[in-house]
Amino acid sequence: MPTATFFRLPEEKRKRLIDASWAELTRVRFADASINRIIAAAHIPRGSFYQYFEDKEDLIRYLLEDMREYFISLLRNILMEAKGDLFALPLLAYGRFIGQQGHTDPMLCQFIKIVRLNEGMDMQSFMGGPMQFLPDPLWEAVDPSRLREPNREYADQVFHMTCAVLAFAIVETLQNPACVPQIRERIKLRTDLLRHGGAADGYKEEPL
Repeated sequence: MPTATFFRLPEEKRKRLIDASWAELTRVRFADASINRIIAAAHIPRGSFYQYFEDKEDLIRYLLEDMREYFISLLRNILMEAKGDLFALPLLAYGRFIGQQGHTDPMLCQFIKIVRLNEGMDMQSFMGGPMQFLPDPLWEAVDPSRLREPNREYADQVFHMTCAVLAFAIVETLQNPACVPQIRERIKLRTDLLRHGGAADGYKEEPL
C-alpha cells in the first residue's frame, strides 16, 4: 500500500499521479503497464515514485482497492436507501451507473476496460474473496427479514444473482445505449423473477 509520503503529497500532485496511473492501466494489460510511462505522464521523477509505492504491483493493488471501496460505498448507500432490500439493488444501481442518456459512471468505465484487458481477472477476490462475495459493509445494510432465509449465506446467494442481473443490464446498455428504457423494464422483470420465482402457483417438479 502507499507510503505515508504519498498521502502527504499536495492534492494536485497526487491526483496527477493517480490519473496517469489509471490512464495506463485502462490502456494496456497489468503485465504490460509501464512505470516509465506513468511517471512521464504525471511529470514526476522515477525516484519519487518509489517513495510512494514499493513497485508497480503495489500501485495496482492500491488502485483496485480504491475502486472496490468506491463500488461498495455506492452499493451500501443504495441498500440504505432501499431499506435493506437486496432485490431493489439492480434497478437502483443501474440508475446510478447508467444515466438516462446511456452515459456510464466513469469508475465503472474504468472497471470495464480493466476487465476486458485482463482476461481471467478474479472477480470474487476483487469483491473481497471467494468466501465473502457480500462484503461486511453491504451485509450490515441488508434487512435479512426480507429474505426467505434470513442469514448471510442466503443473502450472499441473492447478492450473486442481483449482481448478475445488474451486470447483464450494463452489458446490454454498452451494446445499445439507446435502449435504456427497455433495459430498465427487463431489470424489473428479472428482479421480479428473483423475488417471487418463475413457476406457476401450485407447480410441482416432476422427478427426473
